[in-house]
Amino acid sequence: MSRTLCDFDSSVAAVRAVGRFLHGRDFRALGVAPASAPLAALASGLPVPARRRLFVTAGQMQSSPVSRVRRLTGEDLASWTTERYGPGPYPAVFLGSVSGAAVHLAAALRAPVLPQTYLVPVRARLDPDRPRAALAAGLELGRSMLEDNPELALCHMHDPSQDRAMLVRFTYFRFKRLRLGPTLERFLEERLAPGATVFLVDCTLTWPVSVLGDRHFFQFGALGGMPPEEYVSGSDRIAEHLAEQHAAVRRWEAPRADGEYAEAEWGYDDSLTKDVLDLAARRGHPVRRISLAEPEHLSPAVAELYRWWHRRRGLPAQRLLVETYNQWEPYWTLRLGAVPFWLQFTALSSLDLLEHYLEGAEPYERIGVNLFSNGLRSVGQAPVRQWGQVAARYATKSAGTIGVDEHAYPLDFGATMRHRPALSALPERCPLPPPLRLAELDEFLGQLRLPEASPPLAIETIGPTNG
Repeated sequence: MSRTLCDFDSSVAAVRAVGRFLHGRDFRALGVAPASAPLAALASGLPVPARRRLFVTAGQMQSSPVSRVRRLTGEDLASWTTERYGPGPYPAVFLGSVSGAAVHLAAALRAPVLPQTYLVPVRARLDPDRPRAALAAGLELGRSMLEDNPELALCHMHDPSQDRAMLVRFTYFRFKRLRLGPTLERFLEERLAPGATVFLVDCTLTWPVSVLGDRHFFQFGALGGMPPEEYVSGSDRIAEHLAEQHAAVRRWEAPRADGEYAEAEWGYDDSLTKDVLDLAARRGHPVRRISLAEPEHLSPAVAELYRWWHRRRGLPAQRLLVETYNQWEPYWTLRLGAVPFWLQFTALSSLDLLEHYLEGAEPYERIGVNLFSNGLRSVGQAPVRQWGQVAARYATKSAGTIGVDEHAYPLDFGATMRHRPALSALPERCPLPPPLRLAELDEFLGQLRLPEASPPLAIETIGPTNG
C-alpha cells in the first residue's frame, strides 16, 4: 500500500517523523533514504541539467500506475497510518490538518498524528502548462475511486509553479477523509489512554475549485508563492517564470472555478468533525479544536512553548531551528535543546512570518535555517541570501543556513540526505525529556502573549470534558 503514497507528501512525512520519534528514532532523509553528507554533495554537485533530470526521475519513481491506484481504499490509507505507531496508550492524538508546528507539539506530548489528507501520485505524462488537459486526464479515475470510497473526497491539485518538476510525471490526487472509518475508530478506542485529549487541527484555508461532482474537485494552484487569483489572471512574474522554464505560454488557461473548498493539501474538511465528537462522547475524551488560517500560523506559539519548556528543564533555549515544508526533525530538536520554527514553504510570505516573529521575540543567540528544495525557482520563492540576511539580522552570535547547499538551492537534490548529518554535527546534546504534560501545556497557554503582529490562533474545547 505504501507504494501508492508519496514519500515527500507533508502528511506521509508527518506520520513517519512522529512515528519514528515515538519509537526513539530520528527522521533521517524523510525516513526512507540514507542520511549521508557525501551522497548529498555528489547529488547536488551535478550539473544543473542533470539535477533537473534527477527531480523528474524522482517524481516518476514516486508515482503509481492507474491500475494500482484504482485498488486503493480509504481503509488502506488508515491502516498504513496506524501501523506507524505502537500500542500506546497515548495521552493525546492530533487529527485533521497537517502542520509542522503540530508535529513538534505532538512529539512533545508523545502523541500520534492522524492526518485527514494524503497525496496519491498517479503516473502520467503531462504538460504542466495545460491545466484543462490535466483535469480531463484525471476525471474518469477520480470519479471511479470516489464511487468505491464514499468516505473520501478528492481534490485533484495542479500547481504549475511550485510542483512543476513533479507534474511532468504524475497527477496530484489529494484524498480527504470525511468519516473516521473502522480502522481509525479502532485505533482511537484501543490506543488512547482513558481521558486522553483529541486535538482537532482545523486549518480553515480554502481555495477556488472547479466542482466536478459530489466530493470531487479540481484545484488550480496551491498555497505558497502567490494568491489564487494571480494563477488565473496572470502577471509579469508568472510570464517571467514561464519564460525561464522555456514554456510555450506566458500565462495559464485554467478551468473555470465555480466553488470554494478546503485547500487541497492543508485545508480541513469539517465533515470529519461529527465522527470525532461522537467517538469522544462515547469514550470520554475531551476534544480541543486548534483553528488557524494557514498551517504555519501555529509556529510562533509552539516556538514559545518549546522555549518555555526547555527553560523549565534548565536549558538555555538559545538556538532557533527554522524548518520548511516536510523537513522537520522532532528528535534532533529535542536532543539539541533547540526551539523549532516551522514554515510551510520557502516563499516570501513565510519569510515575512519568520521576521515578524523574530522582531517580537526575545533574541536568540543562534539561528539555523533549513530550506526545502522543490527543483526550480518558483513564483514568490525567497532567494537563499534573503533567508541568511534575516537570520543574521536577529541572531546575537551566529546565523545561516543549515543542511543547505546554497549554490545548488533550489535544485539542491541532496538536501534531504544532508539535513540529519547537519543537525547531528552540532555540538550540543541533551537527553530526551519526559513528555510534556497536558497540564503544563495549559499552564503555558494561560500565560501566552504573542506579539501583536502574530497571526490569529484559537484553541478551544468543543467536546466532552472529564469534569
